[in-house]
Amino acid sequence: MRQATLETSVALAGAVLSGWGLWHALSFTRDSAYLPTAVMGLLTLLLLVWGIRSAWALRQAGSDTLRFAPGHARRFLTLLATSIAMIAIAPSLGFATTFLLFVPLSGWLLGYRQGKWLVVTAILFSLLIYLIFQIVLDRPLPPEMALRLVTGS
Repeated sequence: MRQATLETSVALAGAVLSGWGLWHALSFTRDSAYLPTAVMGLLTLLLLVWGIRSAWALRQAGSDTLRFAPGHARRFLTLLATSIAMIAIAPSLGFATTFLLFVPLSGWLLGYRQGKWLVVTAILFSLLIYLIFQIVLDRPLPPEMALRLVTGS
């Protein structure tokens, strides 16, 4: 199987799914539709561009044969498992705490060994989440478990 064939299929399937997500986000109330509509719209556009570029590569004779490297499959499965765990744990642990724990853990499991940059990235992601919800959307995040334990509320 040629790599461009797989990429075209994945990009177009993703574009259909994100297009459905965009259509669904447009039905939200005005205040809550802004961010999901923007994200899904951008995702749909990028997937369509990827699909078109991959389809164009299909037309050219130089498309590479798809090869699976064992290390790439292990990394993908590691990222998938940590992402599922992060999504499952985030509502009870708190979103900022989850990012502070899982971004460095995921990076470490994927083979990145510069701990300082993993921690800096986790802090920046947590800060970004806070800013998006508190400042841009004016919506509070659920309370963090650590804060609930300390404050007793």
